[in-house]
Amino acid sequence: MIQRKRMLALAIAFCMISSLYAQTAPLRVISYNIFNGFDFGKDTLRQRQTAQWINRQSPDIVGLQELCGYSNERLEREAAQWGHGHSALLKTNGYSVGLTANQPIQVIERITNGLWHGMLHCEVAGLHVFIVHLSPDDYHIRGREIDTLLNRLDPIKAANKPYFVLGDFNAHSPVDADLDRQRPKLLESYRVSDAKSSAYSHLNDNYFDYSVMSKLLAYGMADVCARFVPHGLRFTYPASILIGSYRKNPQHVVDTRERLDYIMASPDLARICVDAHIDNGQETDLLSDHYPIVADFHRFQ
Repeated sequence: MIQRKRMLALAIAFCMISSLYAQTAPLRVISYNIFNGFDFGKDTLRQRQTAQWINRQSPDIVGLQELCGYSNERLEREAAQWGHGHSALLKTNGYSVGLTANQPIQVIERITNGLWHGMLHCEVAGLHVFIVHLSPDDYHIRGREIDTLLNRLDPIKAANKPYFVLGDFNAHSPVDADLDRQRPKLLESYRVSDAKSSAYSHLNDNYFDYSVMSKLLAYGMADVCARFVPHGLRFTYPASILIGSYRKNPQHVVDTRERLDYIMASPDLARICVDAHIDNGQETDLLSDHYPIVADFHRFQ
């Protein structure tokens, strides 16, 4: 009888601790470009491995880019693999973006007109979440896309509501300018690419462009990775999966490292960010050409 009472007391204590932990565990946000929708759905092994990685992170919100070949049903099925019962897709053609969450998602707007890939605006648990995938080819276009974003953010900011902007920005940040000076081969590759095109320009006056991310920083957003990620680990692209196609060898990968992916947060969310990292190690090296970003925030009422 005494033993039963002890077991019951332990069970109750465990439930209370679990409940308390569930309430106090950080809000976890992930942004991930998944590389052509796992080859438009044909690379099922890579999809399963990526889903397993996401599941191990126990995220609350996941923003995805390059959802090529996705339907609403496919995104819903895959979200269930990491325990998310809610999802939203921007579009079912081209390079789409999407959102999954463990709480209901309200789609505010699907924005495609005048944008390279498009932009998804949702609300989850009182948080406004924008998933973006900016133009990969021209900084002028990226700048106009950011202007579109800021126009949508103005009323949210005026109402003092919290928001995230996350995704593949295809842009460099001024906070990484010192790192860019150490990447002459990356700069040269962009110069060669721009020289071949009369229509688009990735570089600004033949050098890395910082105007796009500067607009977000000037707006008051915080780059959470800049606060937590050491300089030497501040890269999100390319991964070793590109060796043999877009990269010649491992050294070529290292020589062309850059940070193109970000989680940008409103000031109130930035103040309660407790950690952020770029998972750019061996575990994700062959899952996508980009590496995922993970950020943790204190929960708020």
